[in-house]
Amino acid sequence: MRLFWREIETDEYQKFIDNFDDEQTFVQSHNYGQFRAALGEKIYYVGIFSAQALIGVALIQKIQSKIKTFLHCPHGPLFYHRQPEGVAGSLKKNTSDLVVGTTEFYNFFLKQYRAFGRKKNCDFVRINPLIADTTDHQNIFRSAWFRPSSIHMVNPEHTWILDLDRPLDEILAAMKKKRRAETRSAKKFGAETTIGNQKKDLDIFWELHQTTVTRQRFVPFPRSNTEKELQIFGDDAQIFSTKIDDKFYSSALILFDKKSAYYHQGSSSYHKAPVARINLWAAIQEAHRRGCKQFNFWGIIEDDQTKHPWYGLSQFKKGFGGSEKKYLHCQDGIIKRERYWLNYLIETYRRWKKGY
Repeated sequence: MRLFWREIETDEYQKFIDNFDDEQTFVQSHNYGQFRAALGEKIYYVGIFSAQALIGVALIQKIQSKIKTFLHCPHGPLFYHRQPEGVAGSLKKNTSDLVVGTTEFYNFFLKQYRAFGRKKNCDFVRINPLIADTTDHQNIFRSAWFRPSSIHMVNPEHTWILDLDRPLDEILAAMKKKRRAETRSAKKFGAETTIGNQKKDLDIFWELHQTTVTRQRFVPFPRSNTEKELQIFGDDAQIFSTKIDDKFYSSALILFDKKSAYYHQGSSSYHKAPVARINLWAAIQEAHRRGCKQFNFWGIIEDDQTKHPWYGLSQFKKGFGGSEKKYLHCQDGIIKRERYWLNYLIETYRRWKKGY
């Protein structure tokens, strides 16, 4: 089967995304591409075709710094590896002869991706595919001369998903008794949750974010990044903030698309009440009201990684019920060896310093 690749217009790209029924996340959306472009990155929208039918797409970022220039495909590419029902982009029903297998598709994509990176004068190409971490999938990348990246979770490879395609009472009932009681305790503590994406909402979030940064000792993104994100995502970006006695103790930025809600950023300060749980339950309720099929808690770590900086946060996320998803670790395709290995050492050191 002959496949070919070319850059496509954003409306054609987003139409495919909107009609795509398999796994995806917001980092392959046009909104995300606009956001990254606003931060100074070059964004490419690529289509993969079979017999003139669009069967796959990929959003690709070009990222540059003093020590590296590389392409990154976050949680992509997205493609039809089985025959879809109805119409999806330009791929229509009864065209099973146009659908390719996972191995065939990735053999083609990875070869084209590396060539695209050479054309763009990059040191390497990086990809976070949304495929299971299996030996067969590892071998696909190994045979294409890709290798595991030194970076720790550029985009979540181990995540927690809550199924929302059921009544809220059933979602609550699936939680452990103690967690269920904490989630429903807003009235008991007089907690109130606000929802919005205006400056006053960001002010609340950012004040708590600074508290979180001090407590957890990490380097935050600039406030201007979040301002751009709110502007570009519009109604699909909402800040949920919960207060008790007119003081806010928890705030979270939640992103939405047609199928999912994403726990994108969170911040909090201490209160004896389970304010963070109350706040996130309000976000889950909103996602359910919007008709989202799942709530994506984003990254988690293993239960036995008790010394990992994310351990407490992971346990908090898992307390809502749900199930884990594990994807293949981030992969790199080397183009310029010396520059790649210099960056590899720097990223390895930074990962070690952060306790990852």
